Amino acid sequence: MTSVRTLRTLSGLPELYEKPVSLRGSVRGFSMWPNLIPGDLLKAQLLQVSRLRPGMIVVFPEQSGFHKIVHRVLSVRNFGEFSVVVSGGDRSGRDRNNGYFSAGELIPVVAGVLRRGRYITVSRVSIPVFVSPLFVVRNHCRIVRKLLW
Repeated sequence: MTSVRTLRTLSGLPELYEKPVSLRGSVRGFSMWPNLIPGDLLKAQLLQVSRLRPGMIVVFPEQSGFHKIVHRVLSVRNFGEFSVVVSGGDRSGRDRNNGYFSAGELIPVVAGVLRRGRYITVSRVSIPVFVSPLFVVRNHCRIVRKLLW
């Protein structure tokens, strides 16, 4: 699973619901490879869960002591007062557990990844684990860091 090391607000919590909040954090793990690699810096914006769409990359909240998880939304089902979000990593595949949220709850959606000093949108390339052994992934990450960071 790709987790976020730190995710903090830049504008402060009291203003959380009054205006858009910009969040920043760094990536750990290989589940979103090749789109996100360990050490990537992300920028996210808060969005209501009921407005999530498949393909968006979301920072899911901590569950049972785990770090925040950064995965792509595969499907969203809205049931009035609550929503069920199915997610998965681009490399690791579908998550075993679904996310259950109240429809009005705010959740961080990744708006960009820092490359060459500016934030760009994250691509939608998906390569399964059996095609991408860890030594290939790590070498790819080294190349990306040298060329794009």
